[in-house]
Amino acid sequence: MDLKSVIAMLCSVLLVYAPLAESASSRGLGMLGSTNNAQINGTVAPTGTTIYAGDRIVNPDNSNAALFLTGGSRLILTGAGSLQMEPTSGQPSAKLENGSLAVLTHSSAPVAVEAAGTRITGGNADAVYAVAVDGNKLQVTASKGKAEVQGADRTVEVPEGKTLIAEMMPPEPREPQVGAPPAASGGGATRFFTFKNIMIIVAAAGAITVLVLAIKEVNKTCRPKGSPATFTCD
Repeated sequence: MDLKSVIAMLCSVLLVYAPLAESASSRGLGMLGSTNNAQINGTVAPTGTTIYAGDRIVNPDNSNAALFLTGGSRLILTGAGSLQMEPTSGQPSAKLENGSLAVLTHSSAPVAVEAAGTRITGGNADAVYAVAVDGNKLQVTASKGKAEVQGADRTVEVPEGKTLIAEMMPPEPREPQVGAPPAASGGGATRFFTFKNIMIIVAAAGAITVLVLAIKEVNKTCRPKGSPATFTCD
C-alpha cells in the first residue's frame, strides 16, 4: 500500500470517528431547571439550557437557580453566587466560587462540591446538604444523611442536623528547588486548604436559616415537561 492510500484510509477513519469523539466530549451534565436571571458563561440562560463541563453559572440576584444533573442529583444556587462545573471523567464536580449552594446527591449518581479549598461529598450515600462560602470561610450543613469535608490535613464528617463552620488556610507557596522538575498542577492534596478555627454546631443557628429553607426546595420532586423543558415540582 503506497503513502497516498495510507493517508486516504486514515482520513476515512477520522471522518468516521471524529463525530463520535465530539459527541462524547460535548455530552451534557444536566439541565438548568429553574431560573430568573441566571447566566451561563456570561449569557442569560433560559430554563432548559443544557449544562456542560466547564460551564460557569452565575446567579446575580436573590432568586434560586436550580441545576438538574443526569442521574437525579441536584444543585441549587440560593441567592447571588457563582459556581463552575468542573471537567471530570468520573463523578460530576461543581466548584462553588462564592455564595450558597444546596445539594441533593444520590449514591447511584453522586456529585462532589469544591469550596474554600475543600471537597465535599455525601460519603457515598444519599445526602442533602448545604454549602456557603465567603472567601476562605466555609459553612456546611447536613440536612439528610451526612456530609464529608476533605481538606489538606484531614476529612471532617458533618452528621445529620449539624453545621460545620471553619476558616481554611491555603498552602504556603514553596520556593522551587534548583534543578527540580516543575510541580504538577491539577489533582492531589496540594489543591486543598488546611482547617483552621473549626467547630461543629447544631444546625438551627440563625445564620443558616436561609440554607435550611433552600434544602426544602431541593428535596422537592421535580419533572421536566415539554420542549423547551419546563419543570413542575410537587
